Amino acid sequence: MTTILVLGGFGFIATNILRYIDRNAFHEYEAVIFDKFPHHIKGVACQCVKRVYSGDFADELIIEKIFRENKIDIVLHCLSNTVPATSQNARFDVESNLIPTLNLLAIMERHDVKDIVYLSSGGAIYGDALQKIHNEEEAVYPKSSYGIVKLAIEKYLLSFSELYGFRTLILRLSNPFGPYHYNDRQGFINIAIRRALKGLPIEIWGSGEGKKDYIYIDDVSRIIHGFLDSGIETGVYNVASGIVLSVNQIANHVAAEFQTTEIKHIDASKIDVQSFQLDITKLQNRFKDLVFTDFQTAFIKTVEWQKNNID
Repeated sequence: MTTILVLGGFGFIATNILRYIDRNAFHEYEAVIFDKFPHHIKGVACQCVKRVYSGDFADELIIEKIFRENKIDIVLHCLSNTVPATSQNARFDVESNLIPTLNLLAIMERHDVKDIVYLSSGGAIYGDALQKIHNEEEAVYPKSSYGIVKLAIEKYLLSFSELYGFRTLILRLSNPFGPYHYNDRQGFINIAIRRALKGLPIEIWGSGEGKKDYIYIDDVSRIIHGFLDSGIETGVYNVASGIVLSVNQIANHVAAEFQTTEIKHIDASKIDVQSFQLDITKLQNRFKDLVFTDFQTAFIKTVEWQKNNID
């Protein structure tokens, strides 16, 4: 049995990964969760979860306690205390995300835990680089403090691989959507559907013409499980589906589904990356049989889930 420490274990992505493990690999993995909350905000339970710890990620004592009380094999780092839209305080980004991650790596080294999977960000990392389709080898130009800190964490992780033999897997995600999404600050598709269900206008930052990658969360969970199952090796991978849509296209899709939804444009943020597409050649070479959920199927599943889980 492999024990995974899931940082941010009650968040959108982690919840879906743990539920995927419940369905497909329950006898292979058990999870220890660390989150700022003591339980899932909506009461979602996963059978593979062995223990839950809650607190501040910056509290070294509780992170040390987790490793002292459990034999951790892999760390799955899904935790971020900011999102691009709220990334206005560079010092807070550094103190709440970068420094606690450095403390985590030092604790892992002391306890001889060398395997870590870090969920980074495709859009925020690459920024408005010149390439239309971004690959893992190109130079990156993050615009926001959020993206800069994500990149700094990536660099430290790769440094620990060189210096201390860590096996560091960095996954640069595109825009995931689907069930168990509750965040009102990040995740345009889910937010647009929720607003439509409540009879509120869909808000678009800027013109909405910029195109971005979107991926169904079940596909993300399956890919991450594939990496866990095949053994962690140091590397950086883009994780996307090739589904590239403009914000306007998505808003119009939601409006058509709900018929009467208003679309409202507001001023774009200077730190928002308007367009990006990820090259997934490396990912496809790793998983030869990779298949993605088509957008319409994923969209309908997301709508149905949101209808049954609206506040």
